[in-house]
Amino acid sequence: MAEIELVIVPSLRSSSRKAADLIKSRGYNMVFLNFPRNLQQLISELASGRIQLSSALDRIKEEKLIPEPIGAWLYLNGPILEAIAGINGAVEVYCYSDVDYHHILVDVASKIANLTAKAGATGKVDIEEWLRILKEHHMFETSRFEAETIGVKAEGRCLCLAGLSGWKLVEPIRAMGHRVKVRCVERLYVFKPLEMLDSLIERGRIKQEEAEELIRCHINFVRGYILTSENLDEAYSRWIRNRHKLIIHRNEISKTVQT
Repeated sequence: MAEIELVIVPSLRSSSRKAADLIKSRGYNMVFLNFPRNLQQLISELASGRIQLSSALDRIKEEKLIPEPIGAWLYLNGPILEAIAGINGAVEVYCYSDVDYHHILVDVASKIANLTAKAGATGKVDIEEWLRILKEHHMFETSRFEAETIGVKAEGRCLCLAGLSGWKLVEPIRAMGHRVKVRCVERLYVFKPLEMLDSLIERGRIKQEEAEELIRCHINFVRGYILTSENLDEAYSRWIRNRHKLIIHRNEISKTVQT
């Protein structure tokens, strides 16, 4: 029986840095990465010190081991790759994500980007089309297969990095006899609008009016923050600050009305 610490890592480079710090702590016998399994050989070579990080990055780009846009993937996962490069064989590292599913996620993201641009230009939102595309990757269930990949290999004390839907791995891994603790690498994380919509779809709790509101919030997030920021982390940080200011403003108005 292994002890597995499953850590949810939001799609932010700052979150990846915190996950990288856990890897660098070397407090684990094994590390499981939410990377497509076709990266396994490269990651093993990087973790053992047989290749340098620069060579690994070149191979990812040249061999197209990650679908386009590769830059976006490297932006989010760069700190983790740097941490893996410093292990020098002290920890076993495994990639557990399904390759086909990773490609589906990238394809869905591309379609959503096109719909976002279209809605931004026309002001019109086809709710049915948005929901149809967002539901595509939910039809391709991989959590049990990925949990089995982790559960079969897990020994000793393990760190498992996962995305926001990583909670689906917990029960299948526990069913294989392992002890699993789950937490988020962030003490407090506010879901981006599209992440909230995707989560509601995943749980089958979405209503038409909620979907439209979250879609429009996502469009505003892209137009007001993504397109006006240097990177995703800056956009998210500005968005959070403005949300906080808005909440304070609304509370002050509410107090004024009550008095």
